[in-house]
Amino acid sequence: MNSRVETETDLADEILAMHGRIRRTLLAGKADDVTASQSAALGRLVRDGASTTAALARAEGVRPQSMGATVQALEDLGLVERTQDPTDGRRTIVSATDAGHAARRDSQRSRTRLLAERLAALDPDDRATVARSLTILGTLVER
Repeated sequence: MNSRVETETDLADEILAMHGRIRRTLLAGKADDVTASQSAALGRLVRDGASTTAALARAEGVRPQSMGATVQALEDLGLVERTQDPTDGRRTIVSATDAGHAARRDSQRSRTRLLAERLAALDPDDRATVARSLTILGTLVER
């Protein structure tokens, strides 16, 4: 382990710090008007399907009022739409529009392209180490 990583807690801190650095790097290269929280909510809708604002808030770990503002901003951008729940007229269902799906797809491609360019600049042995690290990290989150 390097000098900053002496314990499992140190290693956990370094992994979380690296996650933040990767996330900030990808956000810095964004070319759209969608914020990180909006992107997360849109991604969840694209990945998991339609949802209520309350369920989105629970899934993202934010207050319903905050998610309401996020959904409104996404709706203003034409990336999501709200419809009345056919089984419960008191509830509203939020779903990604075609434009939302396209925006998410474009964003994913852009982030992938940026990381691929940086990975291409690495020594082949270092790329192999990164690939192996992903396999190992996968075991941490699959427990």
